[in-house]
Parts: sequence; structure tokens; C-alpha cells
Amino acid sequence: VLWPALATPPPSPWFALSGPCAAGWLAGGQPPQIGAMLPITRKALGRDWMEFFTVLVWATVILIMFLSKLKAAQDVLIAIILGTIFAIANADYLFAKFRFYKVYVVLRRALWQDCWGSGVLSLICLAIHYQWHEASWPGALLHFSSLAAWTLGGVQTGPMVSCALWAGGKNQMTKIQLMLRIISQAAGSIIAFAVFGLYYSFAFPGEGPFSHFFGLESLAAAALVFATSVVQIRHREAKIREQIASKSQ
Repeated sequence: VLWPALATPPPSPWFALSGPCAAGWLAGGQPPQIGAMLPITRKALGRDWMEFFTVLVWATVILIMFLSKLKAAQDVLIAIILGTIFAIANADYLFAKFRFYKVYVVLRRALWQDCWGSGVLSLICLAIHYQWHEASWPGALLHFSSLAAWTLGGVQTGPMVSCALWAGGKNQMTKIQLMLRIISQAAGSIIAFAVFGLYYSFAFPGEGPFSHFFGLESLAAAALVFATSVVQIRHREAKIREQIASKSQ
């Protein structure tokens, strides 16, 4: 018996059709494929854990072979990078045991921006330092870029800016907020400096990556950024007080 000649589908449950498929079949079309009608099992929907385990084993073997070729200082840098990333990813769990956890929850988005901003600016200044090894101004540029980031975008990417806001402003932030800001900035900077130091150790083995980055110029720039931030925040607060006083009159 030919399929198109059937007036009705067979009584088998595998061929129970409805809707457009049944109409097309009864009109003389091709029968549906049996494999396409079979139900999808739970195994087909789940993960292939054997494949995942195989990839994990090979990745571990490659990582061990890579780490065995590194020097002790390079191993330390990799450990610092991974440890800092782990701390950032588990910040909620680490801070949940402290009293200031509620403060952290409120500032979470701002702290995340500070961390990423600090890391990006540090990498940019370190890349400039890579191009000009003997120059000391990239270290000073890092502090001035932090001042520009706060002035233009309101993101605190440097401890000098945050300390200036706490010391020069009134009710700008508490000590707990200052501590959280500095921790987030330090996390981003640590990752950036560790990544640069690891790359520099491969490109120029035996040379110090930060020999000219930190110096008197960087220290003078930090002091200047601190003083400028204090003056700027006091000027802003004075303008706000004048606006409030003019509205109240």
C-alpha cells in the first residue's frame, strides 16, 4: 500500500498528527519523518559531562606544563592575578561576614566602575611606559588621568582622589566608604600591574618593569592631584551652598 493512497493515518501512536501536518499528509504530501517525531530525551537535552571532563583534564595538563616552564617570580604574578580575580568574583561572600556589607551592597556598582576604571587607566599608562622605558612621566600621567576621570566622569580611579574627597569635602564619604573605594581601586591596579609585569618578564627577562615608572615625578604628581582634588571639592560644595541659599531667599 502506498503512503499517498492512505485516506487516514495508521492507528499507531507515533503517527498521531494534527493541524497543518495532518492536512498536508491527507492531501497527498510526503509522510513525516519518524526520527523528527520522536520525543527528545533528557540525555539529549543535558550536558555531555564526559566531554566536559576531558576538556578540563587537558586544560589542567596544559596549565601544569606551562607553569613548570615559568620562573618563581612569574608564578607569583600569575597567583596574584588569579587570586585577585577570585576575590573580586566572590566579593559578596567575602564581605557578607562584616558589618559594612550593607554599605558595600549600596556602593557595588560604583565600586565596580572604580575597579575597572583603575585597571584600564593603569594598563594604558603602563603601555605608554612600555614604549618609552626610560621616561618617568607615565607614572605621573596615571595620577593626572585619575583626576581627569573623576572630574569628567565622576569615577574615582585613584586613592589620591578618594582621600582628597574624604579629607576636603563635608559628608562626601565615611571611612568605611573610603576603605571600600581604595580596595576596589587597588584590585584593578593590582591586576593591571601584575599582567604588565608578567608580559614584561617574557619580553625583557631580567629587567625591572617598573624601574622608571615610580619615582619623584610620580610622587610629586600624586601630591599635586591630592591638593587639586581638595580645592575642587571645596569649590563645588561652596557653589552648592550658594545655590541653596539663593533658593531659600
